[in-house]
Amino acid sequence: MASIRVRSDTIDSDGREQASVAHCLLTISDDGFVAGTEMLIFGFLRNNPWFRGSIAVLCDQSLSDASRTRLARLGAVAFIRPGADLEDRVAALAAAIPQLRAAGPRFASLEAFGLDRFERVVYIDSDAFVTGDLSALFFNEHPLLACADGSHYDELLGDAAAARIANQRRYGAALTHCFNTGVVSIGKAMLDRSLRDRLVADIDPATWADVETLGWTDQLILNRRFAGRATLLDGRYNYMPILEAKIRRAYRLHFHDARIVHMAGRYKPWEPRPPELFDQAPSLAKFYELWQQLEDLMPRTAPDDAVAASLAVETAQMQAVMQPRTELEPMP
Repeated sequence: MASIRVRSDTIDSDGREQASVAHCLLTISDDGFVAGTEMLIFGFLRNNPWFRGSIAVLCDQSLSDASRTRLARLGAVAFIRPGADLEDRVAALAAAIPQLRAAGPRFASLEAFGLDRFERVVYIDSDAFVTGDLSALFFNEHPLLACADGSHYDELLGDAAAARIANQRRYGAALTHCFNTGVVSIGKAMLDRSLRDRLVADIDPATWADVETLGWTDQLILNRRFAGRATLLDGRYNYMPILEAKIRRAYRLHFHDARIVHMAGRYKPWEPRPPELFDQAPSLAKFYELWQQLEDLMPRTAPDDAVAASLAVETAQMQAVMQPRTELEPMP
């Protein structure tokens, strides 16, 4: 696996602040995910006080004024509507493959590649939250950074055959070194409107001709284009509870090593949970508890200079917050 050179190690605080002006943190939201988006932005600012770039949210006109106000109280947030061509292609795809109708909004992440006014765009799903410094995602020389998907963890753990079979079913091709698109860092070389347009053109029923397992959207398109070409970071930057056991085995990482916790899957910590959930999946409890601890720290009024300053001070306390009362499982 390629190692990355993190330029932030040699840039002082003032230098990072100046350099970050050309950066963008991007996510997708709607009224059902606004609590997740709020936590993503809050956790990012809290743990990355050096950031002076832009924060943008991809959304359509259905995002309510109340949701927009809720996000804007954390700071300056730009709201970007996906292009009409993308929306038209998603509608046509849903008409041809109705099973993809509910997954349609995920395609909006492809807009990240068209934000060519920035030097780097870091896209993070709104069901993820930030628990550490993300300098490595912003200050590096790689055109495309991401973390492994489930099949690549199988490759890392010695089962390449199973990974190829899974990828044939989910991506329509026996790809290798595939990545999850919940966290993607895009450098200037790939911030190109023409590339964005080619990716949007892939939102076509023909792209799914050989796909058996539906539900993979932007992840299918980006892996068909870039699997094996992206630089893959370790699991700290996309720590998924559904892949926790594999992340531990592949990288010897624990829950408290995570810098981004990605709550991929059916259950979201801002929604009511079934009473039996922790009995069925006890390892989820610590993630829900951490979410609650962070939510308790979130300011409930519009930001001012004092609140902004407190974010930097509180960053030093994160390690204490990252030790949940729920016991961690032993290493396998």
